[in-house]
Amino acid sequence: MATTAIKWLKRSVVASGAIIAAYLLAALAGSLLPANQDWQSPEEGIELFVETNGLHTGIIMPIWSDVHDWTPLVRPEHLQDASFYGSHILVGWGHAGVYRNTREWSDLHARDAISAVFGSDDVLIHVYHLKYPQAYPYYRRRLIVSEAEYRKIATAIEARFVLDDHYRSQPSPGYGQDDLFYAANGHYNAFYTCNNWTSDILQQAGIRTGRWTPFQGGVMRWFPESAD
Repeated sequence: MATTAIKWLKRSVVASGAIIAAYLLAALAGSLLPANQDWQSPEEGIELFVETNGLHTGIIMPIWSDVHDWTPLVRPEHLQDASFYGSHILVGWGHAGVYRNTREWSDLHARDAISAVFGSDDVLIHVYHLKYPQAYPYYRRRLIVSEAEYRKIATAIEARFVLDDHYRSQPSPGYGQDDLFYAANGHYNAFYTCNNWTSDILQQAGIRTGRWTPFQGGVMRWFPESAD
């Protein structure tokens, strides 16, 4: 009886290892295969940034431009101290438990990891306020897009916000005074992560990214340091 249990345990370990290895290989392949391969950044357009904190990625956009105005949705009075309201916002989407509890990999809780892997509709939009951001080699890469492309990006992101009948979003506290969480639409799982979301938003606008990018490195590789 004990021998049989040990055999099943070994098989389970081997099977789990094979699944993890296959997932990692697929993530590598997906991050290397381009979507919108022929896309070219315009010489002039809207300046955005793609940013990573080593775990999550997001898109930095001007709070206001001729193309899109975020002020009706992301308002100064949402912050406890309106002086932190920025010229730009960094927007990401992800699993609520992971977002709230995991600023770094070392913070990850088992219950959040299990929920994230198997799927949850409990998702959030994370908004940081920034003032006149600049590119930094590792974690923030500059991206120029056309007005038409930015309009698609903004529309796709806006659709993720849960809004009331008066086009209002309901924020909750973030990590500090310059960031907030907002209720969001979508379903998070191991095959559609916060980093897949970033690439997906850009892909919808026709911008070149990896086809499947569950990890931050698969997103950032498409915005090289030399392009900053």
